[in-house]
Amino acid sequence: MNAMLKTAGLSLLASGLIACGGDENQDASVPQNYHNITTHMQGTVFDAVTGARISNDSLKVMLVQGDKYRTAKLNKEYGGDYFISDIPTSTENNVTFRMEATATGYQPVVASVDFMADTNSLQDKNAWRMGNFYLYPLGVSAADMTVTVTYNGEMIEGATVQLQPNTGGNTLTADSINVIAPNNGFQGAITATTDAEGNAVFSGDALVLGGRYQVQILPMSYKGIELGQPAAVNVNIGTDIIHQRVAMADIVPGTNDGLYVAQASNEDDNAINSNGSLILKLSRPVSIVNESLASAALTNATTAVLDSNSQGSEVTVTLSTDGLTLTLQPNFSTTPVSFNGSNSGTADNAMFITYSNLFVRLQDSDTTELYDVLSLVDTSGATVSGRVNVTVAF
Repeated sequence: MNAMLKTAGLSLLASGLIACGGDENQDASVPQNYHNITTHMQGTVFDAVTGARISNDSLKVMLVQGDKYRTAKLNKEYGGDYFISDIPTSTENNVTFRMEATATGYQPVVASVDFMADTNSLQDKNAWRMGNFYLYPLGVSAADMTVTVTYNGEMIEGATVQLQPNTGGNTLTADSINVIAPNNGFQGAITATTDAEGNAVFSGDALVLGGRYQVQILPMSYKGIELGQPAAVNVNIGTDIIHQRVAMADIVPGTNDGLYVAQASNEDDNAINSNGSLILKLSRPVSIVNESLASAALTNATTAVLDSNSQGSEVTVTLSTDGLTLTLQPNFSTTPVSFNGSNSGTADNAMFITYSNLFVRLQDSDTTELYDVLSLVDTSGATVSGRVNVTVAF
């Protein structure tokens, strides 16, 4: 356990609980512009391990209100219960005080508490709040914590996992609705790398008992797929499970097992490629399935004609040795004619070629699923374009 931190364990159980006292004939619809609003606060101090009330004579709950140190009233009949009355309260959320709870044999709790009230629902000048404290016994250590990182059910080795201290919610709570933040600093992020089983283990000796951390998996490349953590994961050391699982997701939108077009030669819609070729770089290595299925069609062709002697003869598809780059090259039986200023009758005006039906399989997967490359998404999440502009408009 990191002894440098006085862990906080104050939770609001009913932060919106407002008093219903006052004049019973008062019209609740009349706007109230109260000043000098006060809050009465009450709650219970619990053992964070057993959940039992802490009722020994050493228990002390204190509110630090400027230069006033106010000791809460403790209920001897109901051990652990405390009460503090008439706490200055704001309608602008700008009143913050420190609260402390101590007891012999327990780690102390220090927390900052904001006191405010909404006059639209306030029926008198008194608001009520409840806040429970959870104290850890001295000598109790945090257990080791394991984070398992996966993608599509596969365990990921080599992922960088960080436990980032969450100082905005650094508190231990067992049943809280709203958490009071202590704003205490403690040691920086702890980093570990996943092993062959996808596990990153953090020693309990390095963790703050009662501390709140955010589990962060750094973006990474896995089998050519760019992965990211889809959502933040927060854990409270001591109350949450000690084995946290995080499933990574494709950074690029789409549901094609992480296969997408990472780069395309036709990304600029206005670019002209006089040879009509299209080069696509993919996120995962693939194998071409039946190259003869690939097809192409010309639009606005005046002179140009594609070779159509046999199925697939109009397009030649080549794949790089690493399986990541596809090149589609048109085969013209009559080559395109560009406008030279005086050949408007024979030149191909704003001609473009559109590719389709290029099917592949993943090399590094057990699945036999087919993917149409020209139906995949690009890095923006949009379906990749099979269009290549070959001649300019005139």
